[in-house]
Amino acid sequence: MEVYNKQDIGFIEVWMTHEEQEKFDRIELTRKLLGHYQPGKKCKVAFFLSGDRDLEEQTEGLLCMNL
Repeated sequence: MEVYNKQDIGFIEVWMTHEEQEKFDRIELTRKLLGHYQPGKKCKVAFFLSGDRDLEEQTEGLLCMNL
């Protein structure tokens, strides 16, 4: 998991693998992050989640559709 504090522009980024998505509760993690990074300051937490399908196969399908 990678966490990037971008509160200066209003959000915190969280990048999670497929395995981490199953391991962590995002609601609880959001509460912890908002409490840890400058409590009281308003911001959003943005989660970027990895998929469970083959990236190469999915990319190929998208490229073929757009030709």
